[in-house]
Amino acid sequence: MLPWLMLAFVAFLFAMFWGRFASDATPADKYVNVINLLIFRLLPLSAAIYSTMIVAQEIEQKTIVYLLTRPIPRWQLIIGRWAATATTVVIISVIGMIAAQMGSRGGSAFFARDLLAVALGAAAYTSLFMFITLLFNRALIICVLFAFGWESSVPNLPTGLQGLSILSHMQAIAKHPDGGESGGQVLDLIAGLLGKTDMNPLTSGFGLVVFSVVMVGLSAYWFSTHEFIPREDSE
Repeated sequence: MLPWLMLAFVAFLFAMFWGRFASDATPADKYVNVINLLIFRLLPLSAAIYSTMIVAQEIEQKTIVYLLTRPIPRWQLIIGRWAATATTVVIISVIGMIAAQMGSRGGSAFFARDLLAVALGAAAYTSLFMFITLLFNRALIICVLFAFGWESSVPNLPTGLQGLSILSHMQAIAKHPDGGESGGQVLDLIAGLLGKTDMNPLTSGFGLVVFSVVMVGLSAYWFSTHEFIPREDSE
């Protein structure tokens, strides 16, 4: 948890000194910009790292045998571990949100929507990455490429394609106003804000819920019907 606490402190500093980037930024502008640039962008990274611990790390550390000998149905086992992972990712993100709010001294009006966006986003990311780890070896590489490749480019595309991005749905749920002078197109590109969207928050929220349920169901089915043995090339 220490690296994530350090990143939360970075979010606090960014929010506190955002006026150096945009002199006319209000406290709400500072909060919104830090949430878009840091919290929403680091959420998939934390989801990717923790999701590999559900099964892939057990295989690489050769402890999968002990995990599967527990008198618990496999589907219950993996759903429970997924729920714990998603909860951890939400907690990490909320710590960052609180730090951004303290540093900016604003943004309380957006906190509830941001919390909902983070919770649904964490559920979607962890369920997707969990399924990827069941299908591929060294899945962390694939998950990180998705988090910083796909999720950095698709939200900047036209509206019709933004629906393929979890980040775009999170931004639709959060429904942030224009953050003012956010530092130019480079920062907007990183935050995934170049593509203007009119996605409906309710539709996006429902879509993330359905997506998470489907991916968790597929993971539970796959984990219950396939064999998993320790990897001999992990050392």
